[in-house]
Amino acid sequence: MQNEASASVSQKTRRAIRPCDSCRKRKSRCVINPPTGRCTVCELREDVCKFREAVPKRNQVHPPVRIRNGASSSPRPGGFRAIMPEQASSLDSMSPGSGRNIIPHTSGLVESLAPVQPGNSLNISSSLSGLVSAVLPTEMGGHDAEASLGLASNNFAELYGLTSDMEPILMRHRPYLSPNQEFRLESHSIRRVLQRDQEMEYPVTFHVVQDDKAIGYHLHQSEHDLIEACVRPNGPKLIDLYWRIMHPSFPILYKQGFVEKYSRSYRSVSAPLLGAMYLIALGWWDYDRELSNRSMPDVTNLRKQTLLAIQNSYHCPKIDCIEAMLLLLQCKPEDPLNPDHTWNWGCTGQVISIGQALGIHLDASAWSIPGWERGLRKRVSWTVYMQDKWTALAHGRPSHLNDDDWMVNSLELSDFDSRGSGDDGETRVDNQSGAAELVHMAHLTQILSEVMQTFYTLKASRNQDTSSLYAQAIPLLGMLDGWRSSLPASLQMDYQVVSRLCPNGYLHLSFFAVKITLLRRLIRSTALEPLCLDVDILTHTRQIAHETAQAAILFVSSLRPDYLEAFWYFASPFGFSLIGSFITLLLVTSRSDPERSLWRENLNRYLWTLRLMSKACEPMKYAVNRLEGAILKGMEHALSVNLDDLFTVAASPLGATDYTGIFDSFEDLTSLDLSNFDWLSAQPAPFG
Repeated sequence: MQNEASASVSQKTRRAIRPCDSCRKRKSRCVINPPTGRCTVCELREDVCKFREAVPKRNQVHPPVRIRNGASSSPRPGGFRAIMPEQASSLDSMSPGSGRNIIPHTSGLVESLAPVQPGNSLNISSSLSGLVSAVLPTEMGGHDAEASLGLASNNFAELYGLTSDMEPILMRHRPYLSPNQEFRLESHSIRRVLQRDQEMEYPVTFHVVQDDKAIGYHLHQSEHDLIEACVRPNGPKLIDLYWRIMHPSFPILYKQGFVEKYSRSYRSVSAPLLGAMYLIALGWWDYDRELSNRSMPDVTNLRKQTLLAIQNSYHCPKIDCIEAMLLLLQCKPEDPLNPDHTWNWGCTGQVISIGQALGIHLDASAWSIPGWERGLRKRVSWTVYMQDKWTALAHGRPSHLNDDDWMVNSLELSDFDSRGSGDDGETRVDNQSGAAELVHMAHLTQILSEVMQTFYTLKASRNQDTSSLYAQAIPLLGMLDGWRSSLPASLQMDYQVVSRLCPNGYLHLSFFAVKITLLRRLIRSTALEPLCLDVDILTHTRQIAHETAQAAILFVSSLRPDYLEAFWYFASPFGFSLIGSFITLLLVTSRSDPERSLWRENLNRYLWTLRLMSKACEPMKYAVNRLEGAILKGMEHALSVNLDDLFTVAASPLGATDYTGIFDSFEDLTSLDLSNFDWLSAQPAPFG
């Protein structure tokens, strides 16, 4: 008894302590530090600890309510948690974006309603809709008012998959509360966003949990300050640079929502996203008049703090966590000449894992979420898809994403938010290009996925029959040509806007990377058994390869400064390197001296072009280092001798004479026009 009494007194004492004004607004625990007289939260935030506002009155306890059958019912703690499935099918929910908040003063009203009889659920739903909404508090303005699923301010949501222990069929029988369609439990909520999943008789549902239940939640308070300290007082300038240069080139964020939050405080936005935006904006530091005269912040420390914030965000994943990781992967590597490929691939895997937990692989076009979030999810989904396929290509890894498990509709221009994207005179990138570039890049990536699935899986790579590969390649080559011919005028290489950077370069470089990836598979097969005997196929394959390589060289040599200084997709260094590698492949598989001389000269000129432009283009610096320091290193002797010696009579069932005869028809391909490269002829040859 004495213990119970002391516990009761202790509990009353704790309840009697008045929280400061800031803690009351945040609804956080207020712990006073005796030496200073301020609460620990205010000390951490460096805020003034005030006790000026009047203490709000506590909710009154409602008396028992008489229901129709004459029984009485007292209000129960938890409000809607006491509602049984047979009592309601669609009740109006609590405050948007919350998984735990309870509608004030409504539990008695709800329990006063009669149990729902079969066939009467619609009437009770309609009655409750008007009744509950009448007592709901006024919602906040802006994008938070629509109860976001993936960017809620105080909770996070994770998908219940088809094979989880939460059987989809059972999910049909929950009493979801409208308008957010949530079923509230003691520790979490279940939210239904779609009533019929892929036209099946079960819903798409998410597990919704409060942020403060997440591991590492206490670390969130300091992350913003640590990141901001890396760039202070240049944070607003860097954000402005991001909107002026990066966002028009790569518009994946919901700008209006971010601007609304950031205008209140940098602490209002996601810490990982804030750090990633700062980090990528540093690439255009000199494009701001004021910043160009200041010392650049410590990039290494900023990257470190951003990575720590990203890793901590895994415990309460949201869409802005994925955005931060995608932007971080677009940033220049710490050592441009020695990028960490394994880390990039691992980070890409984490992006996909978190994205799948948030349902980015599903079509959200009909979900009961805000309209702006549907577009945001679609943009983020396709950006993750692109990240996976291009990283797999660049590093030679199996793709994480299977197209059979990808249900997102094709990206369209209507999926981008055009509000606030006008040119204010300070924008440094043409605003018309970015959205169209992402749309066409997503379509190109779908073709790339088909190329990799057809030619580069471990099973598919065992097929070295050139005739078979050629038959599979022709339709894909047609798709690539059709894709390029569909590009609008604003995405062509001759498009130019005065005093604006043009990011079109990475789109065309990506086209050449996909086409070369397809053609190198065919060229590779011609040098391996079984040797192809169809001269027409060999001739046509070689001709397409010659034309593609020449066009790629011309593309690189014609890049203007407004291209070189613009945004380049993260895979661009690989694209520049791949062109040089493909030229070398054509060189070592040449079957005549004139053709060999042609490609040796083209390789020299291409390397020289990269070296000249690498001062203004970081991806080219990586490519020239990769080619000269790794790909071509140790091959000097092989590129200056007669390669016919590599194909011996023992390796060829046809004999050396017959095998060479097959390639004699390629001699007429060596009379290619090199007039476009005359401006380079006076330069010293760097190789060979």
